Amino acid sequence: MSECVELLKDLIAIPSVNPAYGGPGEGGVQAFVESWLLERSIDFRIQEVFPGRNNVIARIGPEDKPAILIEAHMDTVAVEGWTLGSPYEAIEKDRRLYGRGSCDTKGSLATFMLLAERLANRSDSMEHALVFAATVDEEYKQRGGFKLVELAEELRIVAAITGEPTRSSIITKHKGACRYSIEATGKAAHGSTPELGENAICKMARIIERLERYGELLGRDESKPFIETGTLNVGKIEGGTGFNIVPDRCVIDLDCRLGVNDEMEDLREELQTIVDSETGVAFETFLERPPLNTDNENWFPQALQAAARSAGFESDFGEVAFMTNGVAYSSLGLPTVAFGPGDIGQAHKTDEFIELGEMERSLAILEKLFQ
Repeated sequence: MSECVELLKDLIAIPSVNPAYGGPGEGGVQAFVESWLLERSIDFRIQEVFPGRNNVIARIGPEDKPAILIEAHMDTVAVEGWTLGSPYEAIEKDRRLYGRGSCDTKGSLATFMLLAERLANRSDSMEHALVFAATVDEEYKQRGGFKLVELAEELRIVAAITGEPTRSSIITKHKGACRYSIEATGKAAHGSTPELGENAICKMARIIERLERYGELLGRDESKPFIETGTLNVGKIEGGTGFNIVPDRCVIDLDCRLGVNDEMEDLREELQTIVDSETGVAFETFLERPPLNTDNENWFPQALQAAARSAGFESDFGEVAFMTNGVAYSSLGLPTVAFGPGDIGQAHKTDEFIELGEMERSLAILEKLFQ
């Protein structure tokens, strides 16, 4: 068994479902990472994000050199509906390793931990220091990543990699993500006399129709690449109490993805106009994250691509629709990419797996980056 697979199995065995999805949080994985670093005499620090939920950070290499951040999150999504044994007992089958987090993103975490160990043994020869970070809350509001940036200047971070399942492709651009709740209020009445009430569901239905038309406009320009177009999805709706009652409340959750040239403020203004078309409708922001838009010609993605070639691999620049912690680091102007083992097509699935050999490839590339 390779050391990558062995370490990943240990991480999978520790439940770390984000509390937002009913899980215990990252505490168990945090304790494992701390113990693992201690055993290897790698100094680290703890950064509290929430009580009992902390980032783990280690700076390795010359103190007088600028640092590259390599970060992976410790939390996972929920495990309901898992289809193959226990989600916390890793299973090897057909050159795949199954388990919750195997791909998203404990595979990256294991790879980055092993990188930290190897660099700690030859830190004097490094051109850049390494800042290794294991963060919390990526699967909900990314508050671990945004807390970590508070230390960027102190740690002398000049570039960043966020660990995600990219099959070792270098993701320089991804869409932004904005999530909102819209609540319509009305007036309850008996179903036999609906004229005495105000139907909140009907009010929301008109809102949804306008949202659908706006969503079609976001993606209408077929001359643009997909990374420059937005999307809109009504993901959840709640309202009403029974057949014979006019509903006085209806709520929807809305997910919008921004093209790399789109502005969050413009989106919010358009949505507010739609909401204001009905009386008694409230609009609440749950999350707003901008796109990632790193220039492919920037020194850092170029250096990572050169490292891949030096390791004997071709790592292309890529663009994806999903959101990452990378936007926390790019918010400081740091050149940032998403990079790591695994395939995003497996993320969040009930049979999540990672292909064997993926971690070794990513690790080889990252070692070359720091030579």
